[in-house]
Amino acid sequence: MLSSIGRAALRRGGAGAHYASTNRAALSIRSLQRVNVSRGTNEINTKSQLATSYPRFYATATKTVAKPKTTVTKTTKTTKTTKTKPKTKAKKPVKKAVKKVAKPKAKKPKKPTKKVLTEDQQLRVDVKSLKERALSPPTAGANTAWSIVLQQEVKKGAGGSGFGGVASSAKTAAAKYKSLSPQEKESLNQKANENKAVNDIALKKWIETHTPEQIRDANNARSALKRKLGKSHSYPPINDTRLPKRAVSAYLFFVKDRFTSGDFKGISVIEASKLIATEWKSLSAGDRKPFEALSEADKRRYYEEFKTVYHQDSAGTKSAA
Repeated sequence: MLSSIGRAALRRGGAGAHYASTNRAALSIRSLQRVNVSRGTNEINTKSQLATSYPRFYATATKTVAKPKTTVTKTTKTTKTTKTKPKTKAKKPVKKAVKKVAKPKAKKPKKPTKKVLTEDQQLRVDVKSLKERALSPPTAGANTAWSIVLQQEVKKGAGGSGFGGVASSAKTAAAKYKSLSPQEKESLNQKANENKAVNDIALKKWIETHTPEQIRDANNARSALKRKLGKSHSYPPINDTRLPKRAVSAYLFFVKDRFTSGDFKGISVIEASKLIATEWKSLSAGDRKPFEALSEADKRRYYEEFKTVYHQDSAGTKSAA
């Protein structure tokens, strides 16, 4: 509340404001301020209330009175400034560089080392290969009286199994064959001829299932087997009527002529062959010409048949050309 001094000052200021000087008004304001300060904290600030509640209605002739400066105490709140982190751009996921794994180089296959075979091992390998080429004709039945007796003894197995058993059976068969009567031999010969006819038909059918080239190769293999294994091993040539017969040499034409002459009757074949060979060596060139002419004609025949059957020229044709 305003004091009585303040009210009196206001009245004087309001009644004769335009007659009072500015200095006097200023003095009254200062006195009010002092009184308010002494009254305590419950009094209203007179300076600020006068400035706002009661406006001035006076005016000076020369100067305008400047508004008293009011000091306003601003209470500033201390706010914690949180530093905003600068926005970081989202990093694009970096693709990891995939390391190219080098493929292991394929190792070159090692060349198989050739195994050095002994003579016996090499012979076995050659014989096995030749037997495969030689083919296997159908098993022929016994076509002679002797072979029938031997077959019967082997079937009995009196001599046992294995090579020794066969040898023992052969001895027994030989003794039995010698003791056969003429009637028994005649009966066995008839049976052998029947077997031979059956064998020939079966062999012919089997041969026709192969080409002439295959039969020719089989015969070559059979000849090689005879050379490697010896004469004791039986590998006879396969008789194929389709195959061309080989050409006869001039010497063989001479041998044939000498045997048909009848000069060697009563002489063994071995002794006769030796004598014929000696005669051939002593023949002059003129005496050999007829036989050589026969041989040349037979060669031409062979070359033509070879080309017809095998559809190619023989080695002899190429060498002659």
